[in-house]
Amino acid sequence: MYILNNGKLTRNKNIISIEDRGYLLGDAVFETILYKDKDLILFNLHLDRLISSLKLVKIKAILDKGKLYQDILKLIKKNKLSNKTTVIRITISRVSNERGIDINEKQGACITVKSSELKNDLRLKPITLDISNIKRNEKSFISKIKSANYLENIIAKNDAIRAGYNDAIFTNISGNVSSCTTSNIYFLQNNKFFTPPVSDGVLNGTIREFLIRKKKVAVRSIKIDKLLKCKEIFLSNSVYGIRPVTYIKKKLIGKNFDNTIKLNKFMLDKGI
Repeated sequence: MYILNNGKLTRNKNIISIEDRGYLLGDAVFETILYKDKDLILFNLHLDRLISSLKLVKIKAILDKGKLYQDILKLIKKNKLSNKTTVIRITISRVSNERGIDINEKQGACITVKSSELKNDLRLKPITLDISNIKRNEKSFISKIKSANYLENIIAKNDAIRAGYNDAIFTNISGNVSSCTTSNIYFLQNNKFFTPPVSDGVLNGTIREFLIRKKKVAVRSIKIDKLLKCKEIFLSNSVYGIRPVTYIKKKLIGKNFDNTIKLNKFMLDKGI
């Protein structure tokens, strides 16, 4: 299996230095992009968010959108995945030869791209949710970017699975619903879908951004007790699209997903 390392195709998996700060400190950002029907879905939204994250964490990496797009297509072709649904992972970490956490002007970046065939299509597959005891800090910029610091998400999802659920909801310090471990959350009120605002500690997912721009979803904060009264709830992420929620804890949300199914059709008609 080939990967891209700083723009070059290689089969060498041992490319990450022990001095790499992504490995040592989680000093890295990433994006996960779905490739299907010969296209990289919502590529520009993903790259805009990646570039914004790089500026926020002060990692110096020059990204040419057009070249990166073509390089990824070459990678997919090299791995014989052109006719398959594929997940692309772009990781950009800060490199250093110095010990410590200080940032200096000489620190460069390592850009790696990996492609993996999507073998388990979860689109529209119902999902059950626990409520995590881990609180999302809505004041931290980390909650609003895709950084390599994923321990909270890992532990929260693992705890949910051990409790018999598929995933977990994060609430924030203020008690508002934020998101799930790898997805945005949406809820139906008065026949309209809403999703929590970024200010509630939410990563602005690309599907979330697309649905807001298309005026299919609006933004509103919500508490858990109010969420449990909603008759339709769904999740979204860039890999599986959207999934309806059947249970939160042991509370049945509903068996009728008509509005979610309509939204899914809208997305499919737009090639998403």
